[in-house]
Amino acid sequence: MFRLTKLWAGLVAVFAVLLTIVIIATTIGLDYADVINDALDVQLTEVVKSDEPTEDIDTEYYKSSFGAITAENQEKLVAATLEQTVNEMREGAALLYNKESALPLKTETRISVFGHAAVDPAYQSSSAGTKVNNDSLNVVTLREALEAEDFELNETLWTALENGTAKRTVGSAKGSEENKAFYEGQRSSWASDYKDAAIVVFSRQGGEGTDLAMRDDDDEGGSTEKISSLALHKNERDMLELVREDFDKVIVLLNTPNQMEVHEILPYCDAVLFMGFPGHQGFTGVAEILRGKVNPSGHLVDTYAVNSVGAPACVNSGTETPLFTNADALNEKIGEAENAENVSFQAEGIYIGYRYYETRYADCVMGVKGADGSQGAKPGATSWEYADEVSYPFGYGLSYTTFSQKITGFENGADEVTLTVEVENTGDVAGKSVVQVYAQTPYGDYEKERGIEKSAIQLAGFAKTKELKGGDKDTVTVTVDKYLLASYDRNDTKGYVLTAGDYYFAIGDDSHDALNNILAAQGYDTSDGMTENGDGSENKVRSYGQSLDTNKYRNGEGNTIVTNQFDDCDLNYWTDTEYKYLSRSDWSGTYPTEQVEVAATDAMMEYLDGNFYVKPEDAPTYDEVAARFGKDADLTIAMMRDVPITDRATWRKFIYQLDIEDLANATAESFTCPAVGELSPAFGVGDGCDSIMGNLPFKVTVDGEEVTVQSTRYCSKPILTGTFNTSLYSERGRLMGEEGLWCKKMENYNVGGNLHRTPFGGRSFEYMSECPTMSYLAAIPEVIAMEKTGSHSAPKHFTGNDQETHREGVVTFFNEQAFREGNLRAFEGALRVAGAGGLMQSFSRLGVKWASHSYALNTVVLRNEWGWTGNIVTDAAPMRDISSEGTGYKNHSPEGFAAGTEQWCLDGNGGHGKATLEIAKETNDGYLVERMVDAAISWEYAISRSCIINGMAPGDKVVPVTPWWQVALYWAIAVCAVLTAAAAAMLVVSEIKGERKEA
Repeated sequence: MFRLTKLWAGLVAVFAVLLTIVIIATTIGLDYADVINDALDVQLTEVVKSDEPTEDIDTEYYKSSFGAITAENQEKLVAATLEQTVNEMREGAALLYNKESALPLKTETRISVFGHAAVDPAYQSSSAGTKVNNDSLNVVTLREALEAEDFELNETLWTALENGTAKRTVGSAKGSEENKAFYEGQRSSWASDYKDAAIVVFSRQGGEGTDLAMRDDDDEGGSTEKISSLALHKNERDMLELVREDFDKVIVLLNTPNQMEVHEILPYCDAVLFMGFPGHQGFTGVAEILRGKVNPSGHLVDTYAVNSVGAPACVNSGTETPLFTNADALNEKIGEAENAENVSFQAEGIYIGYRYYETRYADCVMGVKGADGSQGAKPGATSWEYADEVSYPFGYGLSYTTFSQKITGFENGADEVTLTVEVENTGDVAGKSVVQVYAQTPYGDYEKERGIEKSAIQLAGFAKTKELKGGDKDTVTVTVDKYLLASYDRNDTKGYVLTAGDYYFAIGDDSHDALNNILAAQGYDTSDGMTENGDGSENKVRSYGQSLDTNKYRNGEGNTIVTNQFDDCDLNYWTDTEYKYLSRSDWSGTYPTEQVEVAATDAMMEYLDGNFYVKPEDAPTYDEVAARFGKDADLTIAMMRDVPITDRATWRKFIYQLDIEDLANATAESFTCPAVGELSPAFGVGDGCDSIMGNLPFKVTVDGEEVTVQSTRYCSKPILTGTFNTSLYSERGRLMGEEGLWCKKMENYNVGGNLHRTPFGGRSFEYMSECPTMSYLAAIPEVIAMEKTGSHSAPKHFTGNDQETHREGVVTFFNEQAFREGNLRAFEGALRVAGAGGLMQSFSRLGVKWASHSYALNTVVLRNEWGWTGNIVTDAAPMRDISSEGTGYKNHSPEGFAAGTEQWCLDGNGGHGKATLEIAKETNDGYLVERMVDAAISWEYAISRSCIINGMAPGDKVVPVTPWWQVALYWAIAVCAVLTAAAAAMLVVSEIKGERKEA
């Protein structure tokens, strides 16, 4: 009997442990259910078909342009997406340097390829989207691309590089290249062969959460001082010196979206090609350019500075972001979980990228006092000289041929300016030419008195010609919206103004060339310090006189008055000390030379702690609003696809069919978004500016094994944007939308609108440009095309996510002119003009409030001024990552809903919505519930206009389904519980029998 008792006791212990394990596994599984369901491709809902006849209803609301969803048509889709990556590189790679026409390599065949990045290139950065490496399905490696163009590679050197010890590190360049001894050891491999040309590949890679370092370590044996990660490191320089010594022709490829300090490279090479990240097959375009099969026509979307840390924006950002001087006291008072200790004061104002460099240059030419001072000049310089500061300007890009451009028509309309430009290929190589139109608006006493800053030059529009053979001509039209020429007066008018004076429009090969043309038209030349004489004739420059107009852009959509909303985002709002923004009126006195030093005040802390929501005095009671739920209105999601968002009464009836407990699911977003009661089915969303991160429905067979086909990784955004080709922008949007349709993604976070505020941004690969107008214009065709497919475009990260270091909660201060003309303008094209279906917010704070807590941003600007109707999703904010509601800066849910935030990213179980419902009930706050209803309307509206409802007739119902793995876990709990109970019972029986036997 003792043995049986021991046996049952052991079984109780075993079953109890198993029960505990299964319960824990279930808890964790439910916490990460969205991720698991996405990985297992689990369907969480099913559609119950209506008994009503549907033969006459075409329920395929969004049809693929590739035809039915079949394996054969999937092959066509994949082929089209891969061809798009090649086309993006063909037209987006920018030729920066081509000494004595070193490129193309028409006759050179036997070549040696140098650089660790040649064998281990960065196809993309470390962020969302399909991951690509040398072994990925459908990828074309650099070697494969070169060999396809009949280049023969130095096998010995290539193999040595593959077996080398160098390793690329995200955010740093240290150790990313083999040392000098390595290459010395390979010298014999090219001593007598493979010397037709050398191709050298350099890479830099930031990523999500990681900026490139402004102060990086050099390679061993190099400088002991910190250097820019965008500068050449010792091993790279040693390699270049050796290659230059041994080869007559050296070609450098820049495998990075960030702006390297190329001036260091030029003495060692004959050509430089910027190629960014190539995605799946961009290397094919690179090789075609090298061989001369394709004539490069890409242009830079950023300024390449001599000193990468020399821009004014670098002082208080990225890896150099300072702390509040009282950071310890701040953390002690509000808690470290609020992530509020870092402060970024954007002292540069509007002067980012070329708007800084070209404006300062213009003021130097015009003799403006202080413009040529030493502040901001390269280290050791006593004065500021443009030629010493800029290697290549915004818009720069060479061709294998030459073009002439001249303005043949100029029309000044009420709302638009239209330029007609004739382009001729004056060379003998076929190619495409980019027509870049720039504008200059007045800057005088009126602007200075009101603190209105003006860039001396700004992109106003662009167009690209068709391919022109030698001697061929093409005429293009560029239309400029005058709204893009208005300046925001934050001090006097507190709105947009067209100030009085002459408005100049110029064409040029780049921003600097266009500015020189305007300066020439104003009577300046090289005797005034210009880098070269411009062409001020009517062939290049036109102008018109403008009277002061403070009313033209006073109203937004629906006659909403556009006025100051972000005064409290200015550091000067909170302190008595004056913190200056860079101004043309006082270059030497306002240039930021040191990091900001500021203490967080008590008033700041009241908002930095995140608990500032106050129930409105007129808020309805919780019970009053809750009573509206659970009322069947006989409305289905398919019926709602024709109901406009403005019909709020019908949309509320639709939402109020829910049980109130299910409302939280309409605020839950993740890779797999849950069903919302019986209103809408579960579905997936995509995430990636260069890839939707999805699996296509049909597998393919590779080497006898079935392989999943992932969505295509396109070229990095600066390459696409650098094509200056609206047709390619549109095709990117269409194809990503098609992939979304095939992968059943309701929306995809595909347009990165934030600015390249500095050259070091970790997300520069998915953001378009340093220029807000470029981003505004480039996003429009991409978004419009994607929206037509039934898979929405949802730009990210709205807004101000211009650094990755300390991105979670960084307290960002700025002035309203810079914000509206910069960050907001960069997103405005995608949202207000193109009507993107959704957006993702930023991690950063705007002033003292998280972007998701900003009523000014999410309601006043988005909804009221812009009239935008899409859904608003936070960046990653899963409730499971935070201990409890009210702790952690992303876990103040009422503040978010009250501001207009609607869904919470990676919160697939609706944790934020559930917490808010609990708070609303506890505090008798029906207003919060009403805000959640508004959130649900936006969510369901987006769903009703998406491919998710394909196949659903108006009478069809949605029924939730419990995933099989959850059922299995529930059964496992039940079985373990029963076995534990049974074993426990048998133990008790055994002990009783044992006691009786002893008695």
